[in-house]
Amino acid sequence: MDALQICDERAAYGCQVQRELDQFARDVDEGLGSKPKRLLPQYFYDEEGSRLFERICSLPEYYLTRTEAGILGAQSHEIIGALGNENAINIVELGSGTSTKTRILFRALLAKDRRRLVKYYPIDISHTVLQDTANMLAGDFANLRVSEITGSYEAGLEKACGFIGELQKMIIFLGSSIGNLDHEAAVAFLRRIREKMNRADMLLVGFDMEKDAAVLESAYDDSAGVTALFNLNILKRINDQLGGRFDLSSFAHRALYNVPRHRVEMHLVSKKDQSVYVGALGRSYEFKKGESIHTESSYKYSVERIESLAEKSGLRVKKHLLDGKKWFDLCLLSL
Repeated sequence: MDALQICDERAAYGCQVQRELDQFARDVDEGLGSKPKRLLPQYFYDEEGSRLFERICSLPEYYLTRTEAGILGAQSHEIIGALGNENAINIVELGSGTSTKTRILFRALLAKDRRRLVKYYPIDISHTVLQDTANMLAGDFANLRVSEITGSYEAGLEKACGFIGELQKMIIFLGSSIGNLDHEAAVAFLRRIREKMNRADMLLVGFDMEKDAAVLESAYDDSAGVTALFNLNILKRINDQLGGRFDLSSFAHRALYNVPRHRVEMHLVSKKDQSVYVGALGRSYEFKKGESIHTESSYKYSVERIESLAEKSGLRVKKHLLDGKKWFDLCLLSL
């Protein structure tokens, strides 16, 4: 790679970073200016947010990660079987993070046939996390080729599909991230993924299932307070990147299970009447005592609601892979 090409790539990356920062500013302005106030959960995941989420995943109350990992370990043969006997497997992961659970799938794929080559396209908004993870994976799996893609799910998927072409691929979306979308948005999102799928492709999606409210609420409000730090970090990000003047000690984390809407909600509740200025936006936002910023909804599913979602998205459920308690479903979907 010559010096001019390096400069061009750095300039392109700089432009992408600025576009993402501008979008962040627009979304913050719209969200804090709305009633009720809200912030989009995608903005949890700067580098600090990603580190905090990794801590959450190891907490005793947060059953989701270990339950999903258990399904991957116990039923990897079902997932591998859906891919057939291809010698080269293409895996695209949306929101890959540190690829911890995906390693379970890699071990199973590469143990079955040591001649097999797995090409992995992890997509995440954190460039640093992607690079660090790609380097570790390359050292741990000789037959794994990693092409990391920094960006949003849809832009990253478009780029990955350009690399893969008409070859078979499996798109994976783990961690119950589909639960951050309401029903209409989830249908639209899956439809956009379907448009990028060929006839032989597979889609693997993690769904957190409906269960007792106490189990759900403790998973999102742990005794160590890590989820509270994770939630508050979105305000810190506004301070750091947009010149905000949020006093984090003036907001409290709250999580509750909204039974009629099948979702856990996370909020940041103002402890007092206050006005907060955000420099990059050139305006202040008023908060009443007890007023909340809705930061996340995590929808919970039943098998019937998953089936309905798939049908409306133009997809077909190939297999439900559930744990023994039926707390989590790794669902295999196809065209």
